Amino acid sequence: MKNEHIKPSKNAKSIIITLLALILGIATGLLLQYKAPKEVADTLSSYVFTPVYTMFMNALKMIVGPLVFCSIAASISSFSDLKTLGRIAAKIMALYVLTSAIAVFVGYFAWNLFPIGNPSLLDNIYAEEAAETVKKAESTTVSILDTIVDIVPNNIIAPFQNSDMLELIFMAVILGLAVASLSDKYPIVRDILVALDKVCSKITTIIVSFIPLTVFCSMAKTMISMNIKEFSNVVAWVPLIYFGDIMMMCVYMLLLLFLARLNPFRFVAKYHPAMLSAFTFASSNAALPSSIEKVDELGVSSTVYSFSLPLGATVNMDGSCVALIISALFYAKTYSVPVTSSVFTALFIAIIALSLGSPGVPGGNLVCIAILIPTIGVPPEAVSLIMGLYPLVGMITACTNVTGDAVVTTIAAKAEKLFDIEKFNS
Repeated sequence: MKNEHIKPSKNAKSIIITLLALILGIATGLLLQYKAPKEVADTLSSYVFTPVYTMFMNALKMIVGPLVFCSIAASISSFSDLKTLGRIAAKIMALYVLTSAIAVFVGYFAWNLFPIGNPSLLDNIYAEEAAETVKKAESTTVSILDTIVDIVPNNIIAPFQNSDMLELIFMAVILGLAVASLSDKYPIVRDILVALDKVCSKITTIIVSFIPLTVFCSMAKTMISMNIKEFSNVVAWVPLIYFGDIMMMCVYMLLLLFLARLNPFRFVAKYHPAMLSAFTFASSNAALPSSIEKVDELGVSSTVYSFSLPLGATVNMDGSCVALIISALFYAKTYSVPVTSSVFTALFIAIIALSLGSPGVPGGNLVCIAILIPTIGVPPEAVSLIMGLYPLVGMITACTNVTGDAVVTTIAAKAEKLFDIEKFNS
């Protein structure tokens, strides 16, 4: 009983420290940009803030691959009924596709409420600024078929080196099934796999303990380089995407209420540290360790979340779907492209394909926009209009992405009776 009272206060303390680090980081960055000599601000950014942030992200990238691999393999190895495994996997994937489709319509609805875009913005487009992003977009082909084919790796090492989540998930599933089939004869193999999973979880816990310091450095370096004047160009684009993503989070709460019969306020109360983590780092993968920890505290069985969360971090991009449709419609109005039913259908199909197989390159969401807008006759170079502001949008889209992963995981676990309702209500 004593530990039950200590743990919440410890979590609350950690959240408060992280929020303080976020606020201090923003204040420090703005202070250095506008009050300190440029040389001082650049030196601190290059030699203090950026190295700390880079080291933390490198450490996360180092452990996310093994963590995903071991957790999925250990989870699947515990299944004795493959029919149950297949049913859970199919249900999770169907829910991910459903929420992605809903996200596109939510973004479309948000834009219709506030139809942003103005032909006068065309004077602010500079093709040379977008050259690198356009080059990545031109060299990237995204299709559902390619995504399915690329799931199967051609060697064992590359998926770990590249942190390719779909390939890692495939290998983990194969290993988990093999271990499950041999567990009667060789139970030690399953024990070793479970032990490796525990080791990866412990390493992750140690790394995550440095989040407040990293949050401070991340926000400070971002605000030092942020050009506030850029807001005058596309001032309505950022808040509209935030509005659309917040609407999508409200949809999640309704899904929890009606599909799982769970209190959405209690869900947010327990899961919001993972949402804050995703918002701060603007990355679903970076938030994965925190998401796993908080979903476990919600009462979801590890049998479900150890499979669904890594999969969701790869294929379930609801926040990105909202941002993509709003961005496409913003460009359509800017370039005076009429949004007919056929244009919307083309955008819908392209966005779903991008959400399932988004390119694993730096600035992947910007690349997705550069891939998407030629669908409606807009040149990919137009992405230069929003490049400087996308880091702000990336924060809310990542937050929405991981929230969607957790909601789908919770609903699936509740439906499969792999959910501890007492733990959820505690």
